[in-house]
Amino acid sequence: MIKRKLHIFKNRINGLFAGASTTDDFDWDKYHTHYKGELSDISKEHTQVLNTGDYEFKENELLIKREIAPLHPNHRLLYETIIQLSPSTLMELGCGACDHLHNISVLAPDINLYGRELSYEQIKLARKRHPELKAGIMQLDITMPQPVNSIKVDIAFTQAVIMHLHTGNSHLVALSNIFRYAAKQVVLMENWTQHDFMGDIEFLFSEKMLPWKELYFYYRESIELKRPHLMVISSTPIESYKPLSDYSILKDAVK
Repeated sequence: MIKRKLHIFKNRINGLFAGASTTDDFDWDKYHTHYKGELSDISKEHTQVLNTGDYEFKENELLIKREIAPLHPNHRLLYETIIQLSPSTLMELGCGACDHLHNISVLAPDINLYGRELSYEQIKLARKRHPELKAGIMQLDITMPQPVNSIKVDIAFTQAVIMHLHTGNSHLVALSNIFRYAAKQVVLMENWTQHDFMGDIEFLFSEKMLPWKELYFYYRESIELKRPHLMVISSTPIESYKPLSDYSILKDAVK
């Protein structure tokens, strides 16, 4: 039985990486310089850092309230989804300069926030960019084994993180670790063509590499783009969300 499981595992890994890149998209020691460029590019069309009153959560939607540049559709949908799920604790894996955690603190100040980030330079940028942010931020490599005393939160989420991981089994380890932090839901906003996220999660679950007893997959689409581009995995059913039974719903929507 053990040999059979190892054989299945090796076949799954070989299938995942056949013909794919064997290195990550970035040199993470230098990523902070690239990240600053990304912030500059996004700021030309979208608001990155919210102030109180810029947006309001009304009738289960997050809507712009002032004459400002809108949030990026990915970010608005991400925040809206998190607020709808009403967590008391929330963690972002790969929190970068902490714009998302800051914005969530503005929109939903009662949520206790945590962030984990590989790059110390990114954490320094976050402290400079958001000195008022009240969140438990720590340096951590999500592709490595996690501390045995790791905190549990209601929801753990990523925004464009796992899509960049291609070295060895790093994205599988990262996915497994995210579920170790989350008690209720995992929310992913990623490029769905970079990995078979749904298949990978189902595989990890079948091999008992996730701590949950049940998995329920859902997807959401934004009012701006009118196409599916966010995944919610829940430990319990969510009646108001659309079930995700076919991964191509997300993958085919990527432009």
